Amino acid sequence: MKTAALALLVASIWGITPIFEKLSLIKASPLTVMTIRFIFTTTIVVVISLVTGGYKELGAVDGKTFLWIILAGILGGIVGLFIYFFALKQDLTSRIVPIAATFPLFTALYASIFLREAITLPRLAGIVLIVAGLILINWNNVVSKPE
Repeated sequence: MKTAALALLVASIWGITPIFEKLSLIKASPLTVMTIRFIFTTTIVVVISLVTGGYKELGAVDGKTFLWIILAGILGGIVGLFIYFFALKQDLTSRIVPIAATFPLFTALYASIFLREAITLPRLAGIVLIVAGLILINWNNVVSKPE
């Protein structure tokens, strides 16, 4: 139960974050927001790593693991975040965030292709629900205009 409470706390934190992101994008470009965000978060992570001794683990990371970390950072942290911020700046937060949050659909598909993970019946049902949710979120997309 403790981990479920932590996951709910994370969901709550991730739920409020797009509000701050949308507000920051009113007067700043996606690139500016990303730059400030990365400088701040990098500084905090480096300080935590130095204080806790976590930096000592850096030397143990092999080349292949390092490559996976870099690829994830480039795709998720730079390319994905930039596109997300661009969309968030242009449209309703309540529309963009749920669409972006459908990434588990793509994760299931990519995991099936690259990691040979099975798409079980419950996972397939989840994928169908995600697609149904996307349809519901965008049902009035033609009539509803962003503010």
